[in-house]
Amino acid sequence: MAAALAWALLGCSSGGSTKPELHDFSDDAGRACRATLEKTSPTAPVVSESVSCDRAARQCSGESTPCFELNIDTVSYQIKNCPACCKGSASSFVMADCNAVLCTTDSDCVFDQAKCDAGTCTCPQGSCD
Repeated sequence: MAAALAWALLGCSSGGSTKPELHDFSDDAGRACRATLEKTSPTAPVVSESVSCDRAARQCSGESTPCFELNIDTVSYQIKNCPACCKGSASSFVMADCNAVLCTTDSDCVFDQAKCDAGTCTCPQGSCD
C-alpha cells in the first residue's frame, strides 16, 4: 500500500511541463474574461488556473492584489466567476460577490466536462475534472 501511494505521489509531482489552454468567457456581471488553464496534457485535469477580466476585480489590502477565481457553487453546481484578492497561490472571495459564467454551448464553459444549462455553465455533480 505504501509503495503504491509513493508511486502515485511521484506520478503527480513529476515536475512535467504544462501547456496553457485559453478559454474566453463572459459572466452575468457583463465582464469579458479569459481563463488560462494549465494542464500536463489535453485530457489531464487542470493543474492551475488564472483568470483575467476586462473590468476591475475587488478592492484588496496592500498585501494582496485583485484577481478573479472560478468556483463551483455547491448547491446549483454553476460555475461562478469570483472577484477575489490573491497573494501568491492563495485567494479569498465572498461567494455572494460571484457571478455566473454565461454560455450558448458547452464549449463556452471553460472546463471540458462542463455543460451549458439554460444559458449558464454547470459542472455535473459539482465536478468538471
